[in-house]
Amino acid sequence: MRKRARAHTRTGAPSMRGALWRLAVPLCVGAAVPARLCAQDDPAIRSAVQLATEGRGDSARRMVESVLAGARPGDSGFVEALYWRGRLATWGDSAERDLRRVALEFSTSRWADDALLQLTQLAMVAGNPASARALAERIRSDYPGSDLRARAAFWAGRAALEMDDVPGGCAELDSARTEAPDDIEFQNQLRYHRTRCPAARPAAPDPPSAPPVPVTAASLQPDPATPAPAASFLVQVAASRSDGEIRRFVDLVTRGGFPARVVPGPGGYRRVRIGPFSTLREAEAAAREAKRMVGGEPYVVREP
Repeated sequence: MRKRARAHTRTGAPSMRGALWRLAVPLCVGAAVPARLCAQDDPAIRSAVQLATEGRGDSARRMVESVLAGARPGDSGFVEALYWRGRLATWGDSAERDLRRVALEFSTSRWADDALLQLTQLAMVAGNPASARALAERIRSDYPGSDLRARAAFWAGRAALEMDDVPGGCAELDSARTEAPDDIEFQNQLRYHRTRCPAARPAAPDPPSAPPVPVTAASLQPDPATPAPAASFLVQVAASRSDGEIRRFVDLVTRGGFPARVVPGPGGYRRVRIGPFSTLREAEAAAREAKRMVGGEPYVVREP
């Protein structure tokens, strides 16, 4: 494993010098964040992560720097602080440097697979899907017991689609769907990105009684014989259990001119959504604008 890791430094995600960096995975407020990443060993790190979720990034970064300065290089506390310094960094190149150290120098730590996932997302943001795909596939090959395997397949699939490898991308997305069947938010994201995949053909002549309807351009074309009701789409901006986080996201999108609604979800989570929009194109444009306003990975859902 270590040999592959060293070789990868020559082909890793490009640096994003001078660009502000926002991670697509939320800091312990989203439904898809593994519990182990939200249970910090060091109380100071735990406090720093809480400060970051409250929007006090500068204070969080100072606290992590203090922990890192007092830790012995190579100890578990040092690796944990190094990981969170990367997660909380405001510049892409410094984030990449810290996360790459965790992934390569401390590849057996509990933070290594997640560091690789963050590097995967950095590569996608930098417009390098080939590196993103290679990083995501490393998680799946080098960490077979990782609880991030489904997430890695999701990003590998997205990267493959960006490279116009539709069969490979759809296969990765199908793996992600199979490996995390109970994560509703994650399944919604997968359903949206699978709109580029060919429709699955039923093995038997009779289809299921109520098959899911993918959101595709073809599915939006009206039947010339039967007038269809107007479609309605929403954009999911965030999901959280925190009242403060929900208020913050609602405030950000409403100040940006979008109507917002809060929708209850499983496990005590609430979803912040904007819309509705009458066409898929309008919803996708709103998702891009919402990403510029609040970060993260907004995605389109079809209103029942």
